[in-house]
Amino acid sequence: MKIGIFANIQKPKVKETLRPFLDWLMERNIAIVMSRQLHDWLKMTGPKVDVVDLDTFPRASDFVIALGGDGTLLTAARLVGKSEKPLLGINLGGLGFLTEVYVEDLYPKMEKILAGEYSTEKRMVLKTQVSGDHHQREYFAMNDVVVDRGGSPRVIRIDVTIDGEYFNTYISDGIIVSTPTGSTAYSLAAWGPIVLPSLESIILNPICPHALTVRPTVIPASSKVVLEVQLHDSDALLSVDGQENVEITSGTTLEVTKADFYVHLVTFKDHCFFDRLRKKLQWGSLPRK
Repeated sequence: MKIGIFANIQKPKVKETLRPFLDWLMERNIAIVMSRQLHDWLKMTGPKVDVVDLDTFPRASDFVIALGGDGTLLTAARLVGKSEKPLLGINLGGLGFLTEVYVEDLYPKMEKILAGEYSTEKRMVLKTQVSGDHHQREYFAMNDVVVDRGGSPRVIRIDVTIDGEYFNTYISDGIIVSTPTGSTAYSLAAWGPIVLPSLESIILNPICPHALTVRPTVIPASSKVVLEVQLHDSDALLSVDGQENVEITSGTTLEVTKADFYVHLVTFKDHCFFDRLRKKLQWGSLPRK
């Protein structure tokens, strides 16, 4: 097994966690793959690590471990992309809805991985094609695609069609188009529904809509959602998983569909989505007299 290591070097605990972990893997003759940037940052020496460019990192790995938080895992998920390699997130602090393992459980969980005692969950990915200004771009998101008014104080208008049929016109601060995985992220903060990751669907959630009757809507994952953005006097902002941000102009069209690949998150038998919800959202833990 070749284990690819992806890490957020901005996290304070990364270096103190990563160095002994790499030694632990080497002692077990596990092949290690990492990007040139991470290798140089760690100042590693010796021939025991396969150093590759970031764009070839997924192909060179059989299994990818991301050390950081949910943002790190989302970045790694887009990097792994169509290679569909198993991906494990190690939580180095923070809420961590997506990162499966806390750092104190790293070594016991790795023993299970080396013994093959793990499974994977398929997580749906959104593909967004952006057409405008005489060019077309393509983005992939495991959490969500967001169109908002950027720095403008004015609401924007977004005309939405689903499978070629007119659905609604949102007059709002923007819209969140989310996967079930992303239902516990920005969409949840905007009063969207929590959807189990195993239920493949697309969530349309307006941000501060002008009409109080406008509510989040859950539609089939097979739907083709087209958003046409109409602006007054400024650009809007497209955000992909909260990490890739692109200015878009009036008349820009976004086509959002389910991607033809999944992200395969590593999980264990003691994992339960409901347990995680209760813990992370502190359900049932309010003080009682």
